[in-house]
Amino acid sequence: MPFSWLRRFGSANSGRGGRRRRRAQQLAHGEEPPPQEDPQVVSERKQRRVGFGIGSALILIIGGVVAFGYYQEFYKPPRVWAGSVNNVEFDMGDLVERIRVLQGVNRYQGGLVNLSTVPFEYLQNLINAEILRQRSPSLGINISDAQIEDELRRQFVPTAAPGQETDPGQLEREFKDNYSGYLTATGLSDGDFRVIVEEQLAQQALAGVLAQAIEERQQHVEIQWIQLPIDGEILIGDVEQRLVNEDFTRIAQELNSPSQFADLNGYVGWVPKGAFPALDDYIFGNQEDEIEAVSPGSVSEPIFTNEAYYLIKVLAPSEERDLTALMGSKLLRALVDTWQKEALLAGTTQGFVRMNFNSRLYEWVTKQVFVTAPRIERPTPVPELLPGIPNPSIGGS
Repeated sequence: MPFSWLRRFGSANSGRGGRRRRRAQQLAHGEEPPPQEDPQVVSERKQRRVGFGIGSALILIIGGVVAFGYYQEFYKPPRVWAGSVNNVEFDMGDLVERIRVLQGVNRYQGGLVNLSTVPFEYLQNLINAEILRQRSPSLGINISDAQIEDELRRQFVPTAAPGQETDPGQLEREFKDNYSGYLTATGLSDGDFRVIVEEQLAQQALAGVLAQAIEERQQHVEIQWIQLPIDGEILIGDVEQRLVNEDFTRIAQELNSPSQFADLNGYVGWVPKGAFPALDDYIFGNQEDEIEAVSPGSVSEPIFTNEAYYLIKVLAPSEERDLTALMGSKLLRALVDTWQKEALLAGTTQGFVRMNFNSRLYEWVTKQVFVTAPRIERPTPVPELLPGIPNPSIGGS
C-alpha cells in the first residue's frame, strides 16, 4: 500500500468499499451476512438516545437550580457574617437564635416581637452587649456565675410573708419548679437565659457606674405634652392646627398615647435635662446650635422622634429641683442608651465594630423568625429584671 500509515486511522477498510469487501469474503466462505436492521428501528434508537441525553441534561439543570436555591436560601444565609467587635463575630444564624430567645421571653410576658424593627435593633443589641463585655474590665465590671445564680434566685424564689417560717428545702424545690416552668413556657434553655441575665447584670452595673455622675439637684422645666404613636392615623400637623382654636389639655385627653411619664391630661411635670434627649433642645434650648427653648405658656413645633411624635407645652421656666425617683430612673436609662450609642459610634468610626445588614438579609431573618412567632391569648406575669425598675418593652415602642 502506498500509504501504509493510513491503516493507523482505519482508512483502508472504512466506508462502503470496506463493507462490500467484508460481505464478499463472508459469502466466499459460505457465511451468511448478518441481517440488516430496519432503518426505522435505527432512527428510533437514535431518537431515544438523543431524548435520554436531553432528559439527563434537564435533570442535571433542575438539580443544579434546586441545589443553588437550597444553598442561597438555607445554607448560605445563616453563615453570612452579620457583625463583629474586634475578633468576636456574629453571623445571621446567631441573630436568628437571639431573636428566638427574645420571642421566648415575650411569649412569657404575653407580648409579640415587632418584626418591622427587631432584626436590626437586636443586631445592635448583640453588638452593644459585646462592646460592654469587652470594656467591662476597664469599667470595673465583673459578672460572676455566683451573681447570675443570685439573680436567678431573686427572680424565682418565692417571697415568704413577714413572720412566716420557711423551709429551705421547700424554697429550693419551689425555686427549681418556678425556674423550670419559666424555661418551659419560654422555650429557652438554661444557658440561653443565663446569657440574658448576665447581659442585664452587666447593663445594670454600667448604670451603677454612670449613676455616680448624676447630681441629686438639677435644673428642671415643667412641661405638658401631646404624644402620638408614629404608626397612628392622626397627623401631628393636623393636631397643631387644632391648637389654634382648641385647648391643649382637652386635646391631650383625647389623643395622648398611654405613658408612664404623663397623666391623662398629658401633664409630665418637672423634667431634668437628659431624661428625654430628643426633647432637650425644645425644653432647655441649645446654645451651640442657636436653638432657643420654648417659652413658658407656648407650644413647640411638632417634634419627631424614633418613639413617638410630640407637641410640648412649657408650663414653668427652668429651676433647680431634686430628682424624683421616676425621673432619676428615666435619666439613668437615657445615660445608658447614650453610652451605648457613643460606644457604637466610636467603634464603627475606628473600625473595630462592623455590621452587615441589608434588605435581602432582613427578609431572610424575618422569614425565619416569623415561623416561630408566638400566638398568645393570655399574658403571664414576669419578674422585674432590674430591681425597682419596670421591664422595658422589647422590640417595640
